[in-house]
Amino acid sequence: MTPRLPLVLDDRHLPSVELRAAQLDGELGALGDAFLVTDSPDTPAARAASLACRVPARTILEGRSAAWVWGWTHECGALRLCVPLRARIGSELRRSLSVREVSIEPDEIQLIAGLSITSPERTLIDLARLDERSDIVALLASGITVGGMTDDVVSTALDRRPASAGRRRARQRLRAAREALDPGSASADPVSRY
Repeated sequence: MTPRLPLVLDDRHLPSVELRAAQLDGELGALGDAFLVTDSPDTPAARAASLACRVPARTILEGRSAAWVWGWTHECGALRLCVPLRARIGSELRRSLSVREVSIEPDEIQLIAGLSITSPERTLIDLARLDERSDIVALLASGITVGGMTDDVVSTALDRRPASAGRRRARQRLRAAREALDPGSASADPVSRY
């Protein structure tokens, strides 16, 4: 019996020419750095699997890359990786992939399709603190909605690291995201949860 191919394919499974031909035939659709069988659902597991070949061992997917896996955005963008402060990876790898060393707890990391990814809450707070792109408020609003995050969850995640850089900016951006989702919320409640 012929072995069955996975739902997410890349050049480890078939030559790139065959993958492109299957895409032209409508059998596969592009998904990140790989291809997904056309009638398969686009899930976080499928998105994570599509990036697996690019993510080195012991690194954690973060930022907009994690947001894409969680389904908050349609654009994968450049790969963003981090490692815990206690992890040891080579300087060459850290420099070549721009891997950040971060303070992160085990409960802020989730394993999906064999890939370590920052949790939705950690991803939201990191983006609110550090992302510089102009569409950040819309991305945060999408994360709150898709992730089903309540005000309490967001507030708890933000308060987890009181000494983090960018907390004031994160609060402002999260308020703006909440306002974008519920335009009357800021005026109705002058004491914001964030």
